[in-house]
Amino acid sequence: MPSSPPSSAPASEPGSAPRPPDPGVLPSTTDVLIVGAGPTGLALACALRSQGIDHVVVDRAASTAVHSRAAAVHARTLESLATVGAADPLVAVGRPGRSFTARDGERKLLSTPFDELDTPYPFVLAVPQQTTEQVLERRLGELGGRVHRRHTLVDLTELWPGVNALLSDDESGEVRSIQARYVVGCDGLHSVVRQRAGIDFVGHDRPHNFALIEFTMDWAGPEGEISFFFSPAGLLAVSHLQGDIYRLVALVDDDTPTPDLATVQEIMDSRGPSAAGARVGELVMASTWRVRHRLADAFAKGPVFLVGDAAHVHSPVGAQGMNTGIQDAFNLAWKLAAVLDGTAHPDLLNTYEAERRPAAEGVLAFTSQLHDISTMSDPASVHLRNEVLAAAGALPEVSAWLAQRLAQLAGSYAGPAAGPKPRVGDRMPPRPGMADGLGWSLVLPAGADGLAVKRAAEAGPTPLAVAYDDSLPHAVVVRPDGHIALTAPAAEAAALPGRLADWLNRPRPRPAA
Repeated sequence: MPSSPPSSAPASEPGSAPRPPDPGVLPSTTDVLIVGAGPTGLALACALRSQGIDHVVVDRAASTAVHSRAAAVHARTLESLATVGAADPLVAVGRPGRSFTARDGERKLLSTPFDELDTPYPFVLAVPQQTTEQVLERRLGELGGRVHRRHTLVDLTELWPGVNALLSDDESGEVRSIQARYVVGCDGLHSVVRQRAGIDFVGHDRPHNFALIEFTMDWAGPEGEISFFFSPAGLLAVSHLQGDIYRLVALVDDDTPTPDLATVQEIMDSRGPSAAGARVGELVMASTWRVRHRLADAFAKGPVFLVGDAAHVHSPVGAQGMNTGIQDAFNLAWKLAAVLDGTAHPDLLNTYEAERRPAAEGVLAFTSQLHDISTMSDPASVHLRNEVLAAAGALPEVSAWLAQRLAQLAGSYAGPAAGPKPRVGDRMPPRPGMADGLGWSLVLPAGADGLAVKRAAEAGPTPLAVAYDDSLPHAVVVRPDGHIALTAPAAEAAALPGRLADWLNRPRPRPAA
């Protein structure tokens, strides 16, 4: 089996310090091989790099995507990206929006109040996926990492205790091997990692085609929101990106060719609010595609893991896909780091599939419902839908629930056990004093002995930042991905640092097939 050729760098002079390896040369071994440098792969790489974990990222593309589909980054994703220093740079180049709003022409049916969310990022960020990739790759470089581009995965062979990967250098034609302790497939819908691991990708194509178009436009339409127009002529979603560039997603007929400017103008005129006076300018990009709905039978098989579109794909309605994939990446990143540095038992990795596959099932069910609601075409059904949405939109609790769900702040790994919230598995909103980066936190309620807790935290094997939230009913230990690992009454909070070591090292079964 071919192996990496020796470096062409000259040997060090006798008695001198060894020359560092050429960062452009693909290494022959690594702890984690990440296949795919889209948003999920780059997020995973940033998270591993920030924790000091050896990894290699490869991608067959020569650069980040030129055009892409995702254009909304939700609050939960920004919370995660903040732990690797990528949230603020992304916000700086995006356009924050206050809501997702469903409309019928000029009539507002329902709106989601993102500005009321308990998060440092109370908005939906409109930003093209290619910009997200550029920000993440730049941040990876700042952290000392890089992407090995023009490398295509050819095959995987399990080689205890890891995997041997064959990679083709698409520029030289050479085939090289990397021995990796773990391999993570972030390589999308047609994942080679998933195929080589023998994991089925079960589902179906939806009977609808969508057009995705970016273009310039003069428009007096709703500003500060991502607008969904539920028109009798078909669904239209419009978001304002940078400058005068807008993105349009529209339901189209199966035989619709790639839209031109005249088609874009017709879609805006027939489905958008007529009072907005849309005047379409320059076409930036346009494409059509059919929605796929698929879920991998397993998210892990031995030392191989699937993340993002390699594990789940679904309707774009609700902008959940890329955001869900990035949540996959952060869930897996801290667990890989804890196992590789010896902090945790390897069984901790079994919780990746146990937590993220049900989460993906929930997202697929949610987006399917949104898709079905959004693509109704029968006039009577369209009228009834719009009236039901208007009635629901008049109830603040419905709008608040939908905002939480869309922003992915409602996600939880909690089981059915009763008890006061927040429970084990729930998300803990960021609070002052919690860990910077991908660290552990102990958040105390009123009545806890802060001095005793700090002493216990300092003596424990895992560093814990200590923070306070008087609204909590009990003390909580917060994982690096922002979910709660342990709880205890305020009077017993000092015991939590010791319990954490046991929690990290307890045996955990693999999810049932």
